[in-house]
Amino acid sequence: MSIRNRVFGLDFLRTTAIFLVLLEHGKTIYKVSFFTFPDGVDLFFVLSGFLVGNIFINTIIINNNFNLSNLFSFLVRRWFRTLPNYFLFLILNIVLINLGLIKGIINNYLITYFVFLQNFIIPFDFLFWEAWSLSVEEWFYFLVPLFIFILFKFKRTLISSKYIIIITLIIFITTPLIYRIYSYDANLSFDLFYRKLVITRLDTISFGVLGAFLYNYYHHFWVKRKNLYFFIGLFIIIVISNLNYSNYDFYLKTYHYSLVGFSLLLILPKFSCLEKESNKFNFFKFISKISYSIYLSHLLIFQLIIKYLKYDNFYQTLISYFIFLVITILFSFLIFKYFENPLTNLRDKFVKQHK
Repeated sequence: MSIRNRVFGLDFLRTTAIFLVLLEHGKTIYKVSFFTFPDGVDLFFVLSGFLVGNIFINTIIINNNFNLSNLFSFLVRRWFRTLPNYFLFLILNIVLINLGLIKGIINNYLITYFVFLQNFIIPFDFLFWEAWSLSVEEWFYFLVPLFIFILFKFKRTLISSKYIIIITLIIFITTPLIYRIYSYDANLSFDLFYRKLVITRLDTISFGVLGAFLYNYYHHFWVKRKNLYFFIGLFIIIVISNLNYSNYDFYLKTYHYSLVGFSLLLILPKFSCLEKESNKFNFFKFISKISYSIYLSHLLIFQLIIKYLKYDNFYQTLISYFIFLVITILFSFLIFKYFENPLTNLRDKFVKQHK
């Protein structure tokens, strides 16, 4: 049961995720603090896990195997999709920092950003702040297929492909939770040592892969109660996004992301079944396609234009935020059209040449 290339519901979720990120990072302008928005990055993680999980799960279903060629093909396709944009904006950040146009520090640990070690287990948080989530995703999409490949390499005939995926998911969902509990320290920054570390966040993406597993192996179960799953998931998200109590710090640094991943998994069945075919301009499809460029560019753009924006009253705030959104979307579209998409399109040719 393979998922189609474009599903309206998933485009809608990806658009929602990027606007949640833009809302959160735009608080400097609109200064709203009475309501806490859900974290758009969490939704991105689960969506990415679901979509990319479908790719290697379908490879396993078709071949009843996951060999070195499959692993190579998967990683190359993933890297063609993510690395060019990542390194483009990393270099842009370095240049603009050196020119004194945006904030950031250039030091001896800069090399960690080029090998995705800036937040593996120790946070180096001094520039290109949105890059932490890319590091989490790149490590996940390297480690999980590699782990599956190793299990297939040494599996016995009695162990089915399905159970290899289950074993992998159990390990990648429980290990970050165990680590968060074991490493809990009330004095450590939640944002740097729990929210943004690779080793503490692999489980959120794993819940998306769990969704892909259920979608492919238990599709009837996936769609049968999709409305009920959606309302339960939405209720949990709203509650935990505005939760606060005496042991909140311990909860936030330990169980929070397990609950977040599970609740976002529950909303996926509803949206994975929402399809809308149209030849007309589709706003959600458009934003979904350029969301990666929006994510990588928006903080850079915000820093460049913030001194020119006015937000002393409601109308100034509204206009300033609208200007920020328009510039970000326009710039991201240009990056997508003339840089990201052309390089992504090269991957099929590259993979065929190296098979």
